[in-house]
Amino acid sequence: MPSPGERFHGGRRAAIERVLHSVAFSRSDSSRLLLKFIVEKSLSGDLDSIKEYTIATEALGRPPDFDPKADSIVRIQVQRLRKRLEEYYSDEGRGDPVRIVIPPGHYIPEFRTHPEPGPPKKIDEPFVPTSPDRPLFATGRELSHRFLIGLVVVLLGAVVIMGLYLSRASGLKASPQASPLPSSLVPLWHVFVPPNGPPLIVYSNAMFLTDDYGDVYRVFLSSAHSLPSGAKIPSLSGLKNIPPVLPRTGNLRYFDLYTGTGEVVAAGKIARLLGAQKQDFSVERSGLVSYDNIRGGNVIFLGSSAEDAVLEKLPIDAELVFDLSGEDAVIRDRASAPGQPLSYRLGRDPKTGEYQTDYALISLLPSVDPGRYVLVLAGITTLGTQAAAEFATSPAQMATLENMRGGSRGPAGRSPYFQSLLEVQIRNGAIARISCLLNRELRHK
Repeated sequence: MPSPGERFHGGRRAAIERVLHSVAFSRSDSSRLLLKFIVEKSLSGDLDSIKEYTIATEALGRPPDFDPKADSIVRIQVQRLRKRLEEYYSDEGRGDPVRIVIPPGHYIPEFRTHPEPGPPKKIDEPFVPTSPDRPLFATGRELSHRFLIGLVVVLLGAVVIMGLYLSRASGLKASPQASPLPSSLVPLWHVFVPPNGPPLIVYSNAMFLTDDYGDVYRVFLSSAHSLPSGAKIPSLSGLKNIPPVLPRTGNLRYFDLYTGTGEVVAAGKIARLLGAQKQDFSVERSGLVSYDNIRGGNVIFLGSSAEDAVLEKLPIDAELVFDLSGEDAVIRDRASAPGQPLSYRLGRDPKTGEYQTDYALISLLPSVDPGRYVLVLAGITTLGTQAAAEFATSPAQMATLENMRGGSRGPAGRSPYFQSLLEVQIRNGAIARISCLLNRELRHK
């Protein structure tokens, strides 16, 4: 005769077997695998493994550098699992003597032998839109619908910010004079303010593919033009750096309505500076900017050549460049002196993997037309781009840069073109400190 303990565990194992072989769970491989993982860990007493990182890497196939702050896949999948359990117990499992419950805010399952009658309790947690369950993949960068909505809101926020500053700049034209440009900002910004014409601000908008499940995959275009968002892709031709795993079913569509939070902050800081100088400006996303669009005026790019493909077509012989050929983007120094680093890459916390150090460039470069300029403010990540804009619009920070540039004069005087490499310290996902590591004066042939 089985002991009470054996009956106890036997009832639980019978409960999980009934759920896993039910009709409700036959339609969802991801929910079935997730439930089996957390229940098996619970029954074996390994509760420490029922955590967001472990679930992501061992049950959902995420890589070891999985960052719970940046990827909400576990929370989304667990919420889907809760909903599917409720559906099961309200229908084919309503007579089960033992029910499996995952309480809100927790991932450890509970086994209840006397469930309360009536409809399931409302889960008091943020709503995440559900979508049809998709096949489980071992790799691939995915974002949920909820995150996509947030990104679109960010983009719309940037447009609103721009509109407000444009209105303010237009309204201030009637005032007698602009605020004087601080002396430390003059070498960088004098070409972008009156009496020069309005500059074009180009903010990055990366290209993704989205599938029928709402997940997105990062890709890069081999050309500098945008493709219609929402349109089905006829083939993968013209795309590079395609993720190693793509959906096995459903359609793939273009999605280019995303920009980083750092680019939004950077645009706001530049808009404030130009507005104080009574300078008008125009704004465009990088996907719609071609080589011809940047002729005849001064241009400010927010983001690296990874997002601003037209930058790769400029006839610029820069010394500090972004290199996207490896697994991680880096900034390479093509004129590194002996004893100096050849490249600069993201620094991560060895335990959590969160970003601790980013690098960014402030590059004032010649444009395609004589007497015109291209300013590039770009980081390895979007936080680096934000840091570059914060540094470039700060009189105090630019004063330190001017001191560094003071000794770099050739026989013909100081070049108007330069590149500055910034080191960005990050703590808890926010910029903590920005410092200038080196400066390069560039000669335009």
